[in-house]
Amino acid sequence: MSVATKIQSLDIEFANIRIGRVLLGVLVAIYQLVVYEGLSVYNSLRLSQSSNLWNISTQLDEMVPLVPEFAWIYFTYIPALIFPALLNLPFALFIRYAIALVLAVTLSGICFAVLPVIYVHTPFNCQELSCSALALLRSIDSGTNILPSLHASQSLLAVIALAYSGLRIGQLPIFILLAIIWYLPIIASTLFTHQHYVVDLIAGFVVAIICWKLAEKINSGVL
Repeated sequence: MSVATKIQSLDIEFANIRIGRVLLGVLVAIYQLVVYEGLSVYNSLRLSQSSNLWNISTQLDEMVPLVPEFAWIYFTYIPALIFPALLNLPFALFIRYAIALVLAVTLSGICFAVLPVIYVHTPFNCQELSCSALALLRSIDSGTNILPSLHASQSLLAVIALAYSGLRIGQLPIFILLAIIWYLPIIASTLFTHQHYVVDLIAGFVVAIICWKLAEKINSGVL
């Protein structure tokens, strides 16, 4: 059996549920969780002892206000990555999307591990529910894995996958609207919650483009 046939055989469907895709998605999620959380612990120790941190803040960053309400949007990041996988994508496109996500985590993880960059959060004082959400966000994501931004890179990858799907079924305007009302705010939330700098986002977009291209080459080699 060829590699392509073996991979295609993973697209198992039972009771209208693409079990194979669900399992592959779980594996991608586990890989991302292990890499990200492991590096968060490592970087908390490494960067707390570093005296040579890079300052990548710009005047644009200083102009961005802290808006706690954006924490709620920030938390929709994972559902936003899952959404394209729930569509009836051609399996080759689904695999390309999954590979690109893994590549983004891998490439970003290497950067997280070696670059001396951290976002130093300034204290805030408010009692609103959104402030509690922001406090929870900072307790989960301490600002050590920031360059490049995975929120930016993987959100862009999701938008690209949706665009390909929209072209296939003739519904591109709908998916463009979805990108504007969901994925763009997710990317913006990284700035308005003061979790990322503008440079992080730009680097994240570059990572997304590189990973999508690499995924195409990998995908075409096996499917």
